[in-house]
Amino acid sequence: MANLTIKQLRYIEAAGKTGSIAAAATALNISQSSITAAIDVLEAEMGFDLFTRVPAKGLMTTPSGKQSLALISDFLGTFREFEAELDAVGGTSSGVIRLACFAAAAATFLPRAIVSFQKQYPGSRFDMVEGSMDTVVSYLEEGLADMAFTYEEVVRDGQIFQPLVDLPHFALVCSQDPMAKRASVSLQELSGKPMIELTLPLTRNYYSNLFRNAKLDVNIVHASSSVAMIRTMVAANLGFTILNAKPIAVLDGRGGFRAVPLSDPIPPRMFGMVMQARTRQPRAVNDFQAHCETLRQQGHFGCMSVRANE
Repeated sequence: MANLTIKQLRYIEAAGKTGSIAAAATALNISQSSITAAIDVLEAEMGFDLFTRVPAKGLMTTPSGKQSLALISDFLGTFREFEAELDAVGGTSSGVIRLACFAAAAATFLPRAIVSFQKQYPGSRFDMVEGSMDTVVSYLEEGLADMAFTYEEVVRDGQIFQPLVDLPHFALVCSQDPMAKRASVSLQELSGKPMIELTLPLTRNYYSNLFRNAKLDVNIVHASSSVAMIRTMVAANLGFTILNAKPIAVLDGRGGFRAVPLSDPIPPRMFGMVMQARTRQPRAVNDFQAHCETLRQQGHFGCMSVRANE
């Protein structure tokens, strides 16, 4: 193993996670030959294949390769902690903080949270991976992120949830719709009107079921897994949708739509931070977690919610 560097181990880890030399090279912004060379060196050192190359399918991990990749990921995680702790000698939190973000919700608070954190810890840096409210927690399990921001109901066993804000439900309607001028609307008033539903793997039909559970008709005319696409369709007056996290365009007055609170007594959804349990985090990650808790106490995350009488 003397001929293998930390950088090459990271190349191999990326190849294993992406299942493709080309995808790993793109993610790391290096040449494919660098990835191939790292794999070749380790396979020569170990005396067995980590991967089999399958045409049109990319890399398939061998049983021994799967065990090796798990050890490599564990080692790189420990080394990353070492780097962060070494950088923190003298009391300065620094290093890379990897965040998995449900972007449609995080866009309203995360940039300001990062700015205020970096004023205290200028040596910190953030790497972010975007996903849906369902998928970001899987990035924690796969070792691709240290912390995720999402809703409580998608948290998995072996993960810790720290609440930041409760988010009531609201209707997003076109600014030209008469309901846009209302202080609030009810499910009864929305029943039967064209609805554009957000559909995600673990929360599919969540919003349309609000109507069904209330014994009301629901008229779904379009569906999408993209909040950005749904906002565009609402602005085009193709229908309304129901959400919980306030879109950034509502904050700055752009977008062609308006968020109108629901008057029905529906329990809000809890939004917060998620981390893997029983995992020792680098100092920078722990400091950012504490920073977010301080911001919560100061009401920073209230910007995410749409509430009646506000």
